[in-house]
Amino acid sequence: MMIRNIVAALALVVIFLLPGNGQAQEMDVLLRPQAHVEGAYVTLGDLFSGLSVEQENVAVAHAPQPGQQAVLDYRWLAGIAQRYKVNWRPRTTADQIIVTRDSQTIGIEEISDAIHDALSQNGIPAPFAVDMGGETFRIDLPVDAPAQVEITGMNVNRRTGRFIADVTTGRGTSSQRTYRMNGRYFPLEQVPVLVDPVRRGDIVRPDQVEMRDFRSDRVQANVLRDPDDVIGKEVRRSIGPGEPLLNRDFTAPILVKRGALVTIRLETANMSLTARGKALENGSLGDVIRVVNLQSNKTVQVEVTAENDVRAIPAMSQ
Repeated sequence: MMIRNIVAALALVVIFLLPGNGQAQEMDVLLRPQAHVEGAYVTLGDLFSGLSVEQENVAVAHAPQPGQQAVLDYRWLAGIAQRYKVNWRPRTTADQIIVTRDSQTIGIEEISDAIHDALSQNGIPAPFAVDMGGETFRIDLPVDAPAQVEITGMNVNRRTGRFIADVTTGRGTSSQRTYRMNGRYFPLEQVPVLVDPVRRGDIVRPDQVEMRDFRSDRVQANVLRDPDDVIGKEVRRSIGPGEPLLNRDFTAPILVKRGALVTIRLETANMSLTARGKALENGSLGDVIRVVNLQSNKTVQVEVTAENDVRAIPAMSQ
């Protein structure tokens, strides 16, 4: 470790003694703290401030790939300064500059959208979703390259839903690249979901339900498909928004509870009668239950029509 430090110190001394770096040095040329470049080359002006106009545009190195960085240390910088007669020398062995090549990024979502369009053009029926297997892949292009994604090749297995796609960017330019990517498509199925959280015992309102697309492989056989199977139903357990809904999580709400006082209605073409009664059992909408007519003290069969409201069924009266 000591030998390495001695070598570094000697190297710095040698750099200080290079021609053009005498004591009369004015240090008006400064190393920039960092550099961002857009083109394919790094210039003296990217590295140093205080240069003449003629020096600023002199290309001294290839730039990193778009979106990448390169670290230029004090030795390399000192050599460049000597070669191009730049009035600068390193102060310490820690002097360096990080050069970043600016880019425009094409992310996995944009690539997935292009693949989705290509699959549609290949006859895959909508709706379907594209799964790239959790890819975080991105493409960095030069800032002056066309930010377009083209699918220049597609191989689809309709039985498994798997595909291999050739993804091309910067087509027709020196930045053209083609990447081979694979994934899978899945048909989508619309099912009702809740937009608000609900608790056990709540009655689901129409404005709490919407239809949403889910991958068919993630929709179980017992998932409800019809919003009418949800709206107006009583919730059996707490459910969060956005989840596929199961039949076992809902039940018809109890509109008449055992022991409750109810209004018994008897309607015919010629008359309409009402009486008070007492329910002998629970009942949901459309259920036939037994109630006691409090005026006649007789038990009758009725159909539940609303909360604590029933319709007499004369033919079934006891």
